[in-house]
Amino acid sequence: MPAYEVSLITRSLSKADLVKTLVRAGKTLLDHGAVIEGVESLGYRDLPYKRIAKQTHEPVYTSNFFLFRTHMSTDARNTTKSIFMHDLDMVGTLRYPIQCNLEEILKPPSQRQAVKELREGQKMGHFTRQMIYKRTEKEWKSIPKSYAIAPQRP
Repeated sequence: MPAYEVSLITRSLSKADLVKTLVRAGKTLLDHGAVIEGVESLGYRDLPYKRIAKQTHEPVYTSNFFLFRTHMSTDARNTTKSIFMHDLDMVGTLRYPIQCNLEEILKPPSQRQAVKELREGQKMGHFTRQMIYKRTEKEWKSIPKSYAIAPQRP
């Protein structure tokens, strides 16, 4: 089952109604075969644009945002999408598939493509080069040197 982040945008509700809405959303996901990894509240914030409440047709400018991390099949994703779209307490829902790049993460940093791109596109100014030179010079001077001991004079 692919992993998804389901973000729910609810109307401005009281705490009791908000809890009921979240429990209903969680039960809907579980009833359709989804596995919920976690639920995260993203807070009460302004919407990027005006939305319309489904039942009252009033404009909604602020709302609660919640994030469900789930694993579910594509059929379950489509059915829960239609259920959440018709839910009166929800203003909107979004689903983002999570791309797994575990093989890339497990590589050592020197072999990762992102690190190689960073190193190739890196620009180093004069001041940075000077600081690196002074640091290496200081480290070189701090290493104790051993000199040959002259033999004693007779």
